[in-house]
Amino acid sequence: MNFMEFYYLQLPSYISLGICGSVGLLFLYIHVKKIIIDIKISNSLILLSLSSIIIQVLVVIVYQSMGNEIGSFSMFYNVINLFILTFLYIYRNEMNLNYYLYWSFALLFLMGMEIRALQTLKLGLLDAI
Repeated sequence: MNFMEFYYLQLPSYISLGICGSVGLLFLYIHVKKIIIDIKISNSLILLSLSSIIIQVLVVIVYQSMGNEIGSFSMFYNVINLFILTFLYIYRNEMNLNYYLYWSFALLFLMGMEIRALQTLKLGLLDAI
């Protein structure tokens, strides 16, 4: 893999992965220790995490639209991330019951999907057979 592929494909994924994992673990820690923080700070961290995922998926889509092959499985997991973001938006009001616990699980799940998208980079359907 050359430098440009790392710069356009892997670096945004690693940044998004780090942000989602850090915020997810922080929210889990806040839930376990019953720490009280301002809701505006929490919402800002969630917005940062979800924005990083959207930016990463858009970078992958733009990179593939320029004629570069990233693999169908990696694109599949990136599209799944968009569906997860849609469901998180739909059920955002129900997540207020255990705010930090639900968001920590959601962000850690999204981090896992980012890891899976990185693992399947350059793998298509014919490569998996």
